[in-house]
Amino acid sequence: MVMVVAAVVVLLAGSSAAAADLALTDPAGTAVDWSEWIAANGPAAVLVWASWAPGAGAAIDGLAGLGEAARSQGLKLVVVDVHEELETARRGLDRTGVPWLHDRHGSILKEYRLIRMPILVVIDQSGRALATIEPTADSLRRLPR
Repeated sequence: MVMVVAAVVVLLAGSSAAAADLALTDPAGTAVDWSEWIAANGPAAVLVWASWAPGAGAAIDGLAGLGEAARSQGLKLVVVDVHEELETARRGLDRTGVPWLHDRHGSILKEYRLIRMPILVVIDQSGRALATIEPTADSLRRLPR
């Protein structure tokens, strides 16, 4: 049996518009202004994730490598947990040591037109999506700088 594994890279046209004000919170439940967060912390590799999504465990298991790949590309890694309770997000993400934000209603999915999870979105400091890729270190390393 031959198994072919391919990293799908979709480069997005993206607009020059500033980051949208997404309804995000930090792990303590405090509201986070996405525009301010990405301006201060970007560019970023944003892992859009939920504990119930197929492949969620593998994405979490690969966070150390993903973090190294992000740093090598000059990106900050952050996980955005979507469509679940804050306490569920805490149980799944607090132990990882990776910064994370919570998006109870999936506003990031709508903003960046994401149709599956987990997925990695490379976002510049203005909030514009530059690429949407498989959430693996190899996929991130293959991106042009």
